[in-house]
Amino acid sequence: MRRVALLLRNARLVDPAVKLDRVADVVVRDGVIVEVGKDLAIPKGETVDLAGKVVLPGLADIHVHLREPGREDKETVRSGTRAAARGGFTAVCAMANTTPVCDTGSAVRFLVERAAAEGKVRVYPVGALTVGSAGEALAEIGDMLAEGAVAFSDDGRSVADAGMMRLVMDYVKRFGAPVLAHCEDAGLAGRGVVNEGAVSTRMGLSGWPAAAEEVCVARDIRLAELTGCRLHVQH
Repeated sequence: MRRVALLLRNARLVDPAVKLDRVADVVVRDGVIVEVGKDLAIPKGETVDLAGKVVLPGLADIHVHLREPGREDKETVRSGTRAAARGGFTAVCAMANTTPVCDTGSAVRFLVERAAAEGKVRVYPVGALTVGSAGEALAEIGDMLAEGAVAFSDDGRSVADAGMMRLVMDYVKRFGAPVLAHCEDAGLAGRGVVNEGAVSTRMGLSGWPAAAEEVCVARDIRLAELTGCRLHVQH
């Protein structure tokens, strides 16, 4: 088997997980790091001097929109994961606001299969909290987890009804999964296009008050305390 070697010299290696921060050389063979040290050499292969550059573990983006299925004109699993890889990201969490919404086990399975066939990085599906992300009925949480979902979100929309959000958190908590909340009170946000304040008034633009998000964040934090559910506030 042909083994491709790559030597990265004089790189600053940073990995907080193991408290690593030092300048060293790295040998990579067939895409796998096989040696780290000083003054390393390889008999054949490519050598790249990374003096002044940083080498770190692959990054994870926990909020991406792959748009497949339904809006392939915007993004696909293939294009989105290729872009992630180019930017140094080796894992992404794909939001559920596709067309149709990813709110069933079969929808999650579709994404998992597409990622296996076309993905350039690891793809972790995020399932919807409610059916169609409409905030009215609990989605198939258990089925989605069984097919590979790692978290749940109605991203792009807030679950407006506090009682429904409590039900969602109570249910998701039983599986140990987190809720990723899009915190926005649509009634307060209205048709705002910029931050509400002197500038929006002077320019004659509809303002978006900070309270539109603060009210919802406060509510969801309180519900997380009540239910014991893990909560991540997005954006």
